[in-house]
Amino acid sequence: MKLANIIKNTCKKLGENNKPTYVVMAIATVKGICRPTFTMMDKTEKPETKKYTALREGLTEVIAIPAYWACGEAAGALAKKVFNKDKALASRAAKNMMFMGVCAAALIVIPALCSVAIKPIMDKMGLKAPDENEQPPKTLTEPKALYTAPVNPLPDKNKFPQMRTFTSRPQIGLRVGGL
Repeated sequence: MKLANIIKNTCKKLGENNKPTYVVMAIATVKGICRPTFTMMDKTEKPETKKYTALREGLTEVIAIPAYWACGEAAGALAKKVFNKDKALASRAAKNMMFMGVCAAALIVIPALCSVAIKPIMDKMGLKAPDENEQPPKTLTEPKALYTAPVNPLPDKNKFPQMRTFTSRPQIGLRVGGL
């Protein structure tokens, strides 16, 4: 078989069963491997910072992969249930809803899961954020002063003759019409 036919058949098979969840899970898998690897290869960072950052990035993708799959498949199943009478429409709606489920996972579900899960996992492993290791404990030793805006004195009227008028609109931005 020619190389062109192999490529053509591969593209045809991928195009027939190309679910959005598969694409996003593949991207998350590559990110889960490459980002921690590249982070660990950075020669300018401290070893503690590299270890913490690489592990955090890897854990994020470990959480993301099943979240993408679950949200995408759940949204697709919902679409098939809603549009079960029309098979052609159900198939198209399922893929569109899978895409929407994957988007919802990326925007809402994964950040929520990461904010709940990553810190306790990192604490159990004994890893603290580099900022937490280096900062001294914060104490309140003096009260905060109130902010006062600097006062600009008016220029001498004899040196700089100016005409001051009152206007109720701000004097910034684009001025149209000469007003």
